[in-house]
Order: sequence, then C-alpha cells, then structure tokens
Amino acid sequence: MAAPVIHWFRRDLRLTDNLALDAAARTGAPVIPVFIFDPAILRGRYFGVPRLAWLIKTLAALDARLRRQGARLLIRQGSPRRVLAELAAQTGAAAVYLNRDYTPYALRRDEDIKRMLNIPVYVFDDGLLHPPGAVLKPDQTPFAVFTPFKKKWLTLNKTLPVGQPGDCFIPAGGLSLPFDDLPTLAALGFDGNFKTPEAGEEAAQRRLYDFLARRIHNYQTGRDRLASDPDDDTRGGWSFLSPYFRFGLISPRQVYWAAREAYREAGTPEARRSVEQYIGELIWREFYAHILHFHPHALDGNFRPEYDVLQWRDEPNDLQAWTEGRTGYPVVDAAMRQLQHMGWMPNRARMIAASFLTKDLLINWQAGERFFMQWLIDGDPAQNNGGWQWTAGTGTDAQPYFRVFNPVSQSQKFDPDGAYIRRWLPELRGVPLPFIHAPWTMDSPPRDYPPPIADHAFARERALAAFGAARQNQGDAS
Repeated sequence: MAAPVIHWFRRDLRLTDNLALDAAARTGAPVIPVFIFDPAILRGRYFGVPRLAWLIKTLAALDARLRRQGARLLIRQGSPRRVLAELAAQTGAAAVYLNRDYTPYALRRDEDIKRMLNIPVYVFDDGLLHPPGAVLKPDQTPFAVFTPFKKKWLTLNKTLPVGQPGDCFIPAGGLSLPFDDLPTLAALGFDGNFKTPEAGEEAAQRRLYDFLARRIHNYQTGRDRLASDPDDDTRGGWSFLSPYFRFGLISPRQVYWAAREAYREAGTPEARRSVEQYIGELIWREFYAHILHFHPHALDGNFRPEYDVLQWRDEPNDLQAWTEGRTGYPVVDAAMRQLQHMGWMPNRARMIAASFLTKDLLINWQAGERFFMQWLIDGDPAQNNGGWQWTAGTGTDAQPYFRVFNPVSQSQKFDPDGAYIRRWLPELRGVPLPFIHAPWTMDSPPRDYPPPIADHAFARERALAAFGAARQNQGDAS
C-alpha cells in the first residue's frame, strides 16, 4: 500500500469543495484526517469560549461524516509542528496537505512547519475566491479602497467548486494509533454552556439553500432589519452563513456560484440588485482578508496613523455598561444581550453597538473589538477588525469620522415595531411603542431599566471635536 498522506483540517471542516483534501485524494494514497487544538490559539488574544464550543460541535459533525465512511477524525492537542512530526513518524506519511489560513499568526506558524518537517507540505488557497496577491492595481500593489478592489475582483475568473472525494480516507482500523475523544470545553479548561446553531457541512448546505430559496432576492432591504431569530422570514433578510464560513463548513466558491445562479433566476430588477448586494458582501469579506494580509499592523492599532493621537476616554464604568447591555439605549442594549446569548447578531446591530462605543462613549474601538471576539461564534480577526475600524472611522476606506449613528433613529428605522428590543430586553416588554426606542421620555420610565449613560447630541459634538483635533494635530505635525 502506498504511504499515506495527512490532511490537516483547520478552517476547512468539510469534505465537499475542499481544495487541499481534493489534492490529497488525487494522489491515490490513503488520507489521514487530523485536527489539532493549538494551545497558542486557545491562549491567544482573539480566543472566545463560545466560538470554541461552536468549533467542538462542528468537529463532532465532521467526525460523524467520516465515521459513515469507515474512518475517524484524529484529534490531537499541542504544538502543530510537534504533532505533525510525530504523526508523520508514526504512520510513515509522505506529505501534509493543508489549506492556507491568512491570519498573521497562522502564516508564521505554517512557514515554520514547512521549514521544520522532513516531508513536503502542500498549501492551497481554499478560503477565498482570490487570495492576497491576486487582486492588484495596475502597478502591482494591493488595493486599500474597496470600490476599485471590487471592480477588479469582479473581472477575474472564478474557479468552479470541486466535488467530494471518494473513498480516500484510511480506515479507522488501519491506523495503530489511539483515537482521542473530542474534548469538552471543561477538558480544555473552560466553562460555559452555550446554545449554538446546528453544526456540520450538511447544516451549512441547508442554510445556503434556505437563503437562496427564501431570502436572497430580498437581501438589499432585509439585511438591515433587526430580528431576534435568523430564521424569522418576516424580518430577517440575511444569510446567517457567517458562522459556517468561520470554520469552512461551506466554501466561498459554492456560495458565489449559487448567488450567480440566483441572479440569473431573479425576476425583477430589485431582486437582481439584492443578489448584487450579497455578492458585494462576499467581496467585503475578501477585501478585509487582503487588508490584514498586507497590513497586519491593523490588528495592533489604527490603520490610519492620524488617529494615533486621538484622545479616547478611559471610562471603565461606561465600558462595563456597554458590555452588560445597560447603556439606557434600548437598541444598543438589545444588541449586546443578543451577542452574549447567541454568539451572533445582525451586521446592523454590530454597527450600532460599535458606533455607540466609539462615538457616543468615545472609548477606543480596540476594547470593543476584543469583546466581540470573546463572544462571536463567527469572530474572525480580519472581518472583526475591519468592521470595527470602519465604524470608528480609523480604518481603510472607513466611513467618515463625522458620521455618528443616532441610536434612537437607527432603532426606529430598523426595529420599527420594537420587537427586537422586546425580545432581548424583557424589562421593556410593557413599554408602549411610542416610547420603546427612548423609554426615558416617558412620564414614568421603567424602574428596572437605566437612564441613558450619555446624551447623544452632546456626545456627538464631543466625538467630532476629538476626531477633528486628532486630524488637525496630524496635519500640524506633518
């Protein structure tokens, strides 16, 4: 029998349209599937326990699929370099196949592994339709502005999805190795009982086809509506695919080509614009991955250095009120409580919460970025950082610093009947609709809900002054 090869699963926890796995299977050698819990990630600043719970659940689903083929997922803990070296020595593996992770830590780790292992390591660009370096300006430098990036991205040829490999995995009985049980949160040293979505590649496929059948043609207007339940057809227009993208339960190629087909089938100009809007969101995902690849310093501070002198407020009590959903602004508080209940919230809710922290409270966006990463099951360093810096106005191609969301008008526009607020703030369920967005305006406000911790009109002027002063100081310094 030919020497086996190793497929190292990371952020590609699926069998279908998995480029590295497909290449490994095409060698004709039996494939050893392995996942490694990397302690550097479990201790890292971007770690989140709810996301780990989601990961464990997705790994269980992947292992179940492998068991149906007579194989099993090898689970290991420790330094990936050490684990892979030991596994190669134990099995006589001829090569390692993996899909690229574009985060700075992962790129350094993988280069180290390629140098140190005594067998070839084959790396594939699976997680993006166009990897960093493929979408460049005419002078061969990377884009830092979204619109020209998008225009160039749309002109490039897109590869079609590949299928699921056949019976390529080494049978579980063919490995004289211990199969460790999938660890629990407690076994990994963490506490928590988190409700997470249905996991697995098959669940991701159902989610995609549900979105295509019921929501994509309403995406342009529906994506901004605030709703408690991502399956609420009457209010939500989003895909809820981000948790499945996070660990690669579905491929960007499949989603892109499915959206292209939905565009072809769209019956109205409005429906076609909705599909175009959704494809635009897929491109934003790739744009932020490219930005982080070429500008890793963005993880450590402002993308735009003129804001390095900005005088943020150091107010732990205000930050705590924001994290606890006790700011006195119902839409902000509903968003923060949904985050800590579901590990997810609609993008509009993320922007409202982020704008309130960075503009109304004038607290450094990095505090919010870290908090979101602690809770989001779809938390991704590139996407989260890009979103926070966009809202704060410190990022590349960010919204203008003088754009400050009014939490009351945002609430009235995107939660007009107050259903989102009432779902997540039970203390406000009895508040009449005319006051649900600003309960402090009632003659007798609810006793168990706090008054606003900031006056929006005053806070807006304070933020504009602080951002304007930072820009002026930078101009004077230059």
